[in-house]
Amino acid sequence: MFTPSSLESFERETGASAQEFERSLQAALPGGVESLGAGRYRVCEGDVRLEITAEPQAPRRIGLFALPVLATRYHFVAGSLPARAALIARLDRAMQRGGG
Repeated sequence: MFTPSSLESFERETGASAQEFERSLQAALPGGVESLGAGRYRVCEGDVRLEITAEPQAPRRIGLFALPVLATRYHFVAGSLPARAALIARLDRAMQRGGG
């Protein structure tokens, strides 16, 4: 699990399409995700408020495979540090994929 060095604002590169990313957010927090359009989301849980921006990047190519990539920016606007860390852990679990 990735732990950001700051729970105020940080960036990640995510291996998902915009649709997959939004589905994962919705799965992690049903009813707690608001789509603001153009890859912008507001995530709310308890006293925590998180704004996320996701921008598609050039796909990562491995042989004939093309994997989608999003540049994501996370910015907390409210919430205690423990609650922020718990929310990030919950989002990370929802975005995990199977592996070998």
